[in-house]
Amino acid sequence: MSYASTIQQSNAYFDHVYHMTHIDNLSSILVYGLLPHGNAHQKTDISDRDVNSRRARKEPIFGKSIHSYVPFYFNPKNPMLYVRSNLSKHIVIFQMNKELLYAKGSLFTDGNASCDSTSFYSNPSNLKELDWTCLRAKGNYLGFNDGKRKRMAECLVPNKVSAVNIEKILVNSFETKQKVDTITRKMIPCCVDTSYFFLEGHLWLRLKKGNIFYYKRSGYCQYR
Repeated sequence: MSYASTIQQSNAYFDHVYHMTHIDNLSSILVYGLLPHGNAHQKTDISDRDVNSRRARKEPIFGKSIHSYVPFYFNPKNPMLYVRSNLSKHIVIFQMNKELLYAKGSLFTDGNASCDSTSFYSNPSNLKELDWTCLRAKGNYLGFNDGKRKRMAECLVPNKVSAVNIEKILVNSFETKQKVDTITRKMIPCCVDTSYFFLEGHLWLRLKKGNIFYYKRSGYCQYR
């Protein structure tokens, strides 16, 4: 199979990759781009210190420190975002161009890159190794075997990613959207979409099916 055919087939697995950060970092990202963890322009770090200590190790394909890559997720509604749900109104999620996965030197994983059991890949044909049922699940990913790790599957891009690859910014409130629009001068679309976030900003709807009542969280997406 040609490389072009491999790319065409792999594109069917996902539409975008995502990066989350604190809104405090947005201004510098627009100027300097997305940079690896711990860069001099980062103002507020939302990562987990213990997890980061494990990311200092080298990945097995190119032998580079995981920290030398800019991390992206195939689904941003994952354990990392859940742990930071108290910061939902301060977190911005970048919806990125999926072509980043095919950039020179890029890798992807079948789970959290800090876990010993996670596998690393550089060939797009190996996207089939990821648990896409878990990654696409709308409900509780913990119901899947090893779901917490798998939901954190990553795309790792070396060195730097230009802000021109940001297709859309997703936020949890109109207050955050106003701040984002002020910083970006509305040059990048910003959408209030609560379905990407946990707890805050969701409404629990009481629905009836037959004689049984159940609850469902609603999400909405608005540009305004």
